Amino acid sequence: MSLKNKQAWGKTFERWTPYIIIIGTLIGAVLGSLLVYLFQGEFPYEVLAGGLAVAIILTVLQLIKQKRKKDNLPEADERVVYNVFRFFAYSSHITLAVLFIGLAVFTLLGYESISILYVWVLFFAYIWITGIGGLIMKRR
Repeated sequence: MSLKNKQAWGKTFERWTPYIIIIGTLIGAVLGSLLVYLFQGEFPYEVLAGGLAVAIILTVLQLIKQKRKKDNLPEADERVVYNVFRFFAYSSHITLAVLFIGLAVFTLLGYESISILYVWVLFFAYIWITGIGGLIMKRR
């Protein structure tokens, strides 16, 4: 494969990767809905409607983004990619450390079981913090 051919494939992948991610998200919503239907016997139409709405919104945003882009500059250089990677690595390790320390504290306090709500709160806090922090790191 020649260098020109590799560059052509690179441009093709760069253009279509966001759409593949959007399609994968929609397929995940459909499969999740089907699994809920198979195991609980009730089809969650709201999940399917939400997934479809998000897919349409993201597709429109991606089309606008590609139409507005006039130059061939990449979205981020190597330093930004390295900094974002480090941020995600540190945040995931810190979240795991908080999870294990919290589990140790609950164990030392004598609790045999804890509410799953605490784990969900930690999980959603991790997603929000890393999502917003990743956006900030990318824009710097």
